[in-house]
Amino acid sequence: MISRTVSQPENQLGKEISELLNSEACYSRIVFVSAFVALRTILRLRERLLGHRETGANLRFTVGIDLGGTSRDVLEELLRWNCDTFVFHNTIARTAFHPKVYLFEAATTATLFVGSNNLTDGGFYSNYEAATRYDFDLPADAVEYQRLLRPLTPFLEPQGDTVRRLDANLIKTLVARGELPSEAESRQRRRDQSRGRARDAEGIPSSPFAPVAIPMPPLLPQNERAEEPVESRMPVQPEEEARRPAALPPHGVLVWQKTLTKSDALQVKEGSHPVGGVRLAQARFESQPGQHIDQTTYFRRVFADYPWEREPGRRRHRDQEHAFVPIRIIIRDRDYGIRNFEISHKPSGEAGQRNYTTILRWGREFSPIVLQDNLTNTVFSLYETAEENANFLIYIADE
Repeated sequence: MISRTVSQPENQLGKEISELLNSEACYSRIVFVSAFVALRTILRLRERLLGHRETGANLRFTVGIDLGGTSRDVLEELLRWNCDTFVFHNTIARTAFHPKVYLFEAATTATLFVGSNNLTDGGFYSNYEAATRYDFDLPADAVEYQRLLRPLTPFLEPQGDTVRRLDANLIKTLVARGELPSEAESRQRRRDQSRGRARDAEGIPSSPFAPVAIPMPPLLPQNERAEEPVESRMPVQPEEEARRPAALPPHGVLVWQKTLTKSDALQVKEGSHPVGGVRLAQARFESQPGQHIDQTTYFRRVFADYPWEREPGRRRHRDQEHAFVPIRIIIRDRDYGIRNFEISHKPSGEAGQRNYTTILRWGREFSPIVLQDNLTNTVFSLYETAEENANFLIYIADE
């Protein structure tokens, strides 16, 4: 047996599990046990998991529903998979189902993960997590393998009054009891928890902690993105205090940066038609030292958690979609408040030529300000921040 620690985000559990699913191994059993399960994460794994089931693997899930961590949409999706899925819940309020175990078993090998990682994009890719990976050579390691599995049996092969096999009636009952939120409600709850409750900022000291860049989850394939529920989100109202002096230079993680062209800044010759926004191109930006971004997917991943939908009236480009993202914008040290900027993404725009596929549109309301300030050759910086009502900041300054 070989064991080692998987420390995330330096080593992403999702990548290690993907490598196992992409291998030629013929698994007899695959078991996922997780307190929280996210729709986007299981959609990303679906085709490969079901492929192994078709080649003989017994595919099983044991999932929790405590604290609203698993949505109705997730259980409805797993029900369609026609595999063994169990829901674990103790009605005593002071207890919660919280284990995370992932098992891949074949005739001559087995891999077991036990740790803190939920079956979510955070748990698999971006959160700080720790798990132990055990790799077994069978039958030589059979005794040690069974020794480690035995205490996990209540989760791998659940039974008893706290367990119910997933079916349509169970979902209906849990929804009626208010114990199963929708995916949109579940995501909003996670966002609210991560930001904390809105508070009066006056008198509150600044955070003693610093933001640090972490890897993003892979982009969900386009055909599977269409299966995600469309979220509704009330737009943030523009702040009335525009043109007030900005605070100190922005605190956050630099997500992207480029020098604005005349077209980006709407400064074009009369009769010409500007694109109406900032082309989110590669601009030689490195997400990590030595790693240039892939602009064809990078920005769609940056804004993945916002409600995306197909752009109306785009008959020629049926793959074109957009989202409205509340972003604070500061230009030459003047704070224009939080504005809802449209982000448009068109994968077919790349066409193998490394063109831009995503654009941030200034919008009718903000375009006059951009024109007036003439931002040609200024540096446009996009930061991810911890601000309550806007997770992103645009900071534009002269070179």
